[in-house]
Amino acid sequence: MFDKVVTPSDVGKLNRLVIPKQHAERYFPLDSTNDKGMLLNFEDRTGKPWRFRYSYWNSSQSYVMTKGWSRFVKEKRLDAGDTVSFGRGVGEAPETAFSSIGSAA
Repeated sequence: MFDKVVTPSDVGKLNRLVIPKQHAERYFPLDSTNDKGMLLNFEDRTGKPWRFRYSYWNSSQSYVMTKGWSRFVKEKRLDAGDTVSFGRGVGEAPETAFSSIGSAA
C-alpha cells in the first residue's frame, strides 16, 4: 500500500506513528463520529501479529497509530530514517486486517 520513513518523533517519547494524511484517508478511513479510533491488525514479515490503535488527533490534526506502536519500535529496533512498509491483506475483515508491516533500515 505505502511506505513511511519514520521521523525522530515517530520513534521517540510520543509513542505514536503519524500516518500521512493522503495514506490515512485512502487506506484507513475513519468514521467522523468515531472519536476513539479503531484497532488495526497487522502481521510482520515473520508472521507475528501486531495490533495498533489508530485514531485522529484533533489537537495536531493528524492521523496516528498509538497503542502497540512503542512495542513495535522497540522490538524492531527502529530508528529515525528507517522505512516501515504497509501492505493489505485478505483477512476476514479487510477494512481492519492488513497483511504486513515491515521495517528496513
